[in-house]
Amino acid sequence: MAEAAGPVDLEDKVMTLLQSQRYDPDILPTLEEYVEHQVATGTNDAMANLATLKLYQFYPATYKTAVVSKILIKAIMALPSTDFLCAMYLIPAATAEDEPIPALVQLASMLETGRFEEFWPATGAVRQLLDGVPGFDEAVRSFMLVVIGRTYKRVERTVLARLLGLEGVDEAAEEAAVDEVIKSVGWKAGGEGMIVVPGNGENEERAKTVGEQLTFRQVAVKMLRNA
Repeated sequence: MAEAAGPVDLEDKVMTLLQSQRYDPDILPTLEEYVEHQVATGTNDAMANLATLKLYQFYPATYKTAVVSKILIKAIMALPSTDFLCAMYLIPAATAEDEPIPALVQLASMLETGRFEEFWPATGAVRQLLDGVPGFDEAVRSFMLVVIGRTYKRVERTVLARLLGLEGVDEAAEEAAVDEVIKSVGWKAGGEGMIVVPGNGENEERAKTVGEQLTFRQVAVKMLRNA
C-alpha cells in the first residue's frame, strides 16, 4: 500500500502541478488539500492560493466558499502584504457578495485603515470561522503592533489593551496578557500606566531640512536680495 504524501511531498507536488498544469481544473483537489495543509501548519503560500482562486474564476462550477474563506483569512494574516488585495481581484463580484466574504473584506479594511478598536467586535460575525484557522489573532496582533510601534513613542496600557483586543473582565489576566505582548516586541512598561516604545526611525520627530523650513517665496526673496 502506498504511503500518504507528507507535507514536503505535497508542497513539491503542488509546485510541479502549477508549472505543468496551472490551468487544469483537475489539479484543484490537490490545491484545496494544500490550503488545508497551510491552515494546519501555520504556513502561507500566496502563489498557490492565487492559482486556486484563478481556477475557480475560470471554472465557476468548482468554486468552494469554504476554501476561498480560508485563503482570504490566510491573506489577512499576512498583512501588510498585498495578498488579500490580489485575492479579491480574482473573486467575481457576484460571488464576493456572499457571506462570509463581505465580513472578511470589512475586517481587512479595518486593519488596513487602523480601526483596531472596531476590528475585534466585528470579528464576532465570523468568529467560528476565524477560530478554525490557528494563529489568526496572534498574526493580526503582530500586524497591529508594527503599526502602533511606527506611530507612537508612548501609549497608555489600557489603550493598548483595547487596540489589541486584550481587554477583559479580569484585570490581572489583562495585565499579564499585555505584559507578554510588550515583552515579545521589546517594549517597556513606564510610569503612570504608560508603555514606552523604543525609537525606530518611524515614530521619532524628524529634523526639518532647509527645503522644509523655507517656502518658495522666502527662497525667491532671499535670492533677489543677494542678486
